[in-house]
Amino acid sequence: MRFIHTADLHLLARPDKDKPWGPARADAIRQTLPRLVDLCREQEVDLLLIAGDLFHRPPSEAELNECDYHFSRLAHTKVVLIAGNHDFLRPGCAMAEHRFPENVCFLSGPRLQSVRFPQWHLDVYGFSYYSEQMPEDILSQLRCPDDNFRHILLLHGGDALHVPFTPGQIMELGWDYAALGHIHKPSLSQDGRVAMPGSPEPLDMNETGPHGYFLGEMKEGRFSLSWQPFSRFEYSDLKINMTPDMSFAALENLLRKRMKSDGSEVYRLILSGLRDPDMPFEPDALERLGFVSRVVDETRPDYPWDSWRERPSHDIMARLMRALTPSEGDPEADLKQRALYYAAEALLSSVKRPGEGGLR
Repeated sequence: MRFIHTADLHLLARPDKDKPWGPARADAIRQTLPRLVDLCREQEVDLLLIAGDLFHRPPSEAELNECDYHFSRLAHTKVVLIAGNHDFLRPGCAMAEHRFPENVCFLSGPRLQSVRFPQWHLDVYGFSYYSEQMPEDILSQLRCPDDNFRHILLLHGGDALHVPFTPGQIMELGWDYAALGHIHKPSLSQDGRVAMPGSPEPLDMNETGPHGYFLGEMKEGRFSLSWQPFSRFEYSDLKINMTPDMSFAALENLLRKRMKSDGSEVYRLILSGLRDPDMPFEPDALERLGFVSRVVDETRPDYPWDSWRERPSHDIMARLMRALTPSEGDPEADLKQRALYYAAEALLSSVKRPGEGGLR
């Protein structure tokens, strides 16, 4: 029996909707389910497991019908899904009353329930959310049944407010495989049987790195599992260490070389190091280079501290340095260092005139 384990598709989400590439991100989310269905058909997958948050918000009946169309294309594949904290079953909601196609089993109860697949000698267990949070400790209710069938657990959670557990605790419950959802980055237990696939598409800038799903197989007492990349977009932190001799044009040119040109990667630029204090610095211009979500400026101006230190004792800059330069082992060294930069910048901006470099 071959299966695909996914979770957190968050259909209807619109990441980066305020950015020029927002429509492309929304389209990538919308295409997640049809692409997974295509994979199931191409690879003759027997079982598609969706461990919660199929939707980003409560879906309408029309939006559920759109999903039904894709599920109905799976002539060979059975689908088992649960509701998570984003698409939890509110009173009177469309999802609670919806009749999915015959090949789809929605484990919609608030307590552990199961569906049996005799052809694979397999039971799949799970339950759905009926509120946005589930902070209760319910692990004692999730122990694997003791019979001669194989057992898969569908479970959405893993933080303090959503079914708190650790992978080690789930391992101790005895499941043949625990198909988890909720955390959007992939993880796998030491024994390879407790897995979090992460979301198939990233949802925001904090979800850096590859995104995908797990492909598994249970056959004649053997079990195998592999993580497969899937996402059309990827968020990345692009770090540049600047030097005082680097011009803004050189920085732009370096970024053009480092960034992918096909639009598949969205960048958070993190600039560090020292830069020429007189260099024109325009974060907005860097964002216009391409798929740049944010510019984080951690650089510090390369001020001439040595020459300022040699000025007469009554000089305001020399006095400032004496007051704020931290000594070795000073517990407030970082705070004083930042204060020194802020004060120097304020003094320079107050006396600098166009065409001049300020206090040199």
